[in-house]
Amino acid sequence: MRPKHPWLKKCLEQLEKLPQICATATTEPYVYEEILADGKLTIETSNYKINYIFVIKSGITADTLDLQFEYLHHFSNRLYAPNRPLLITNDLSDFVIDQFLEKNIEFLDTNGTIYLNNPTFYILVRNSTRQTQKASSSNNLTTSTLKLAFTLLQDPQRLIKSDQNRLAELTGIDTKTVSRGLESLHNLGYLQRLPTGDYLISDYNKLLERWELGYVENLRPSLLIETYRPLKRQIFSEISDEMIKFAASNNLLIGGELGAAILTQYLRPIGTVLHIPEEQNYRKLMVNLRLVPDPQGNISFFHQFGKRNRWWLHQEPDPIADPLLLYAELMMIPDDRLKETAQRLYEKYIVYRRNRAEELRTYTSRLDIVF
Repeated sequence: MRPKHPWLKKCLEQLEKLPQICATATTEPYVYEEILADGKLTIETSNYKINYIFVIKSGITADTLDLQFEYLHHFSNRLYAPNRPLLITNDLSDFVIDQFLEKNIEFLDTNGTIYLNNPTFYILVRNSTRQTQKASSSNNLTTSTLKLAFTLLQDPQRLIKSDQNRLAELTGIDTKTVSRGLESLHNLGYLQRLPTGDYLISDYNKLLERWELGYVENLRPSLLIETYRPLKRQIFSEISDEMIKFAASNNLLIGGELGAAILTQYLRPIGTVLHIPEEQNYRKLMVNLRLVPDPQGNISFFHQFGKRNRWWLHQEPDPIADPLLLYAELMMIPDDRLKETAQRLYEKYIVYRRNRAEELRTYTSRLDIVF
């Protein structure tokens, strides 16, 4: 079975570089009795086969370690033998890796760090180039390039034209920056260039994965205005309908949990992101919604960028942010219900785009026009 999640795919590629190792994601997601996980992974050697039930987590830092330890301990206790718990994550610092090793928490990360310690085999691979790679990738993908990548991921079934005026208009950056961004994405292997000077996406999942990481690292902090809570400390369900009506009447886009709940009809949201046009006075919006600043609040204001933050296929009246924004926002939070909702978004909205990108790439390959 081909992995659905780009992080899982990358981790398995790193794992299978090891001799005599075969790894297969057999179930995504995994549901058994009261257990909800991101999937089941089978690792085989020449003599043994081990089943892991894995969870995919992002944003693991020294500040969130205690929370992660508590979650993983609880998750492990709910599993039945012979299944073992496994963490799939993106980039881990050396300190976090050391803490996981000390606690004997088995994990794979997207940079090639591997720790598997079970009764049949022991594997520890530490990627010595991890920090260098992270610095290099962050330098190459600026916030402007990430905005460009977002626009390309939205509409992957069309050739990316060498005339950058339209891309500049959609993305909200100037044509020279668009040109540099396309060249950067091409040099990093995310885009293929045609003899006509046009581009197409080389591997949709790889570009999605890099954009998702860049969203957490660079783009999201640049867009975040402030986080709030209701003045009267109401629970979110008491004000969510008001939020939806207010967004519709003030040209705001609904994102985060509330936006995902509307699109999937699955999640009970406890917060939201409101994407605000640049010209809007966010302080006036805060007052009208009766909000007060609170770093631990559940309502966040983000700047919109370019002209395509809205999910254009969603019918009125609810103005919903693009599923890519919803997906990236949910994936960064270590919470089972949000992971399941993000997976539903991926399968319902993002896989379609991935398939269109693959169809275009296959078509052009048959024409033998790709360099």
